[in-house]
This record gives sequence, C-alpha cells and structure tokens, in this order.
Amino acid sequence: MIVRQVRTDDLDGLVELAAAADGTMTTMPTTRDGMAERIEEAVKSTAPGSLVDGHEAYLFVLVEGDRLLGMSAIYATVGLERPFYSYKVSSISQSSPDLGIRVDTRLLHLVNDYTGTSVVGTLFLHPDGRGGGRGRTLSLSRFLFMAAHRKRFPDRVMAEMRGFTDSDGGSEFWDAVGRRFFQLEFNDADLRSGHEFRFISDLFPTYPIYADLLPEPAQAVIGRPHPDAVPAAALLEEQGMRNRNYVDIFDAGLCLDAFIDDLEIVRAARSVTLAGEAKENDLDGPLMLVADPTLDSFAVATTRIAETSDQSIELPADVLDETGWAPGIELLISPARRTAGRQGEVAGR
Repeated sequence: MIVRQVRTDDLDGLVELAAAADGTMTTMPTTRDGMAERIEEAVKSTAPGSLVDGHEAYLFVLVEGDRLLGMSAIYATVGLERPFYSYKVSSISQSSPDLGIRVDTRLLHLVNDYTGTSVVGTLFLHPDGRGGGRGRTLSLSRFLFMAAHRKRFPDRVMAEMRGFTDSDGGSEFWDAVGRRFFQLEFNDADLRSGHEFRFISDLFPTYPIYADLLPEPAQAVIGRPHPDAVPAAALLEEQGMRNRNYVDIFDAGLCLDAFIDDLEIVRAARSVTLAGEAKENDLDGPLMLVADPTLDSFAVATTRIAETSDQSIELPADVLDETGWAPGIELLISPARRTAGRQGEVAGR
C-alpha cells in the first residue's frame, strides 16, 4: 500500500472510485471529463519548474497492488480569485436583573476569514479498502507533502468536515437557511458552489443569523460532523487542528484549522538516507510515514523502519519492492501516530 502523486494513467481508476462515492463527495468530479481535468491540473501543479502562485491543486491516490482505493487533495490557497465563505459562530449574552433572566444566543456571521489559507479535502476511501490504517496514511500523507515543500504553502491550513445529513442526503440546516434564499436542493447548491460563487454573494444573507430562531433540528446540526466524517475529524485533531467556531455555509459542517508548522507530522519530519533492506528482527520501532519527497514523484508508505544512524534508515523488503526505492535515495520520515506527550478509516468532505 502506497500513497503517491496522481498520474494521467489513473483516470480509469479514479472514475471507478468516484462511482463508489455515489454522489456523497461534492468535491469529487462526477464525470470522466471532470476527473481528467482535475488530474491534468494536479500534474501541472507538480511539473518541474512549475510556477507557484497559490492556484495549485495537488491530488494523491492510494494504491494497493494494481487497484486504486482512495484519493485525497490539497488546495494550495483559497480565496485568491473567488471568495471562500464560512459562517463564524459567535455568542452574545443578555440578562434582565428585573426578570432574573439570562439569555445566551448564538450568531452566524458570513465571513471570508479563511482567505489565503490552504485546504485539505476530497478525502475518500473505497469501502473495500477501509481499515488497516489506509485512511490514516491517505490523510496524513498530505501533511508530509506540506513538510517536504513548505514554501509552496501559506501559514495556515483548514479542513471542512462533511456536515450531518439525513438518510436521504438532506440537510436540516440547509432547509432552514439556504433553501429560503436559493430555492435549490442542498446537493444542487453544494455542487454549484464548486464552480460558481456569484450566487452566494448575490443571495446569501449578509446580516448575522440568530441561530436560536432556527428550528431545533437545524440548530442541533451546527458544527456536527456526519458520522462518516467523525474519524477523519478525530485524526486531524490528533495532528493539532482545532475547532475555532467556523462552520460550512451549506450544511454547517465543522471547520478545523491550524498553523502548518504546528502540525505533528510537520514538526517531527526529518530527512534521512535509505541505507538498504532491513532485517526482520530490526523492525521493532513505531510505525512511520516514509516519503520520497521529490515534487513530481512524491510517494508515501507506512512502515516500521530500522535506524542505522540519525541520518540513515533501512526498510522492509516489501516496501522497497512496492516503491522501487534504491539505497542512497533521500527520504522524509515522521511518526504515523501522535508523539507521546503532545496534546491534542476515513471519509470526509
């Protein structure tokens, strides 16, 4: 199992993967042409000598044997040419000494506070591939890519978690808020937002919304992730991403963010040289993410390693066979799980 940069010959596998998502991943192209365009954009973003201007979109795939089982992405910077909207959730407290009443009220403010931030998203693992640490590797590989190419990214990264929806894919929050201004079904509006934005600025309410005036089912899902996204959110929080009271404008899904340099994977990443094949009885350390950090051939495996010195490691034979890495190559490594003492499979938006 490895996670690597997408290639043009992955098109058929990604089209098949998108079919397994059954329309639940609104950031995943649903047509062959759309997927081909996404792949072309990612390949262009990692081409040698490519211009770095913040519009890059990096796409990664999880491959096991000859089967493509997952995908994930990084969007280098949002809000450069089109607004990136969120709701900031704040609260006000009011009291009446005469009546002996105190009222705490939540307000939703339409904001562009994530302008200039990187976004990790489009995380999907085929149902056949869930378990066995695949989701962890697929998700965390993106942070190791950021560590390897730090100058390509701004200070902060955020993630929008898929919000809570009912069994039919409907959103109580959308029905109470968005539908009143757009007369669109939830999925239609969410898909439209991927390539349009004027309708949001034209029609969305710009004044704060009193959450307490919404129907109780709509209030209950504000900041509540979809059950399928709960493990993804927990994994990001383990890395140091935090809820700072922002939610998605369509389904009120939880937003998490962090400074990139504070992420566990990034903080602990270090360069080593591959010395060769490890003996089985030397592989007794913790699981590590091990990456070829090269821009256009970035690839990650999760494995135990044998450290021959502070600057060199040995890897199991099966990892060397799958990756094709040869002795002498420079690698980047970081713990696959949270470092002891630090505070803090997967399907997400």
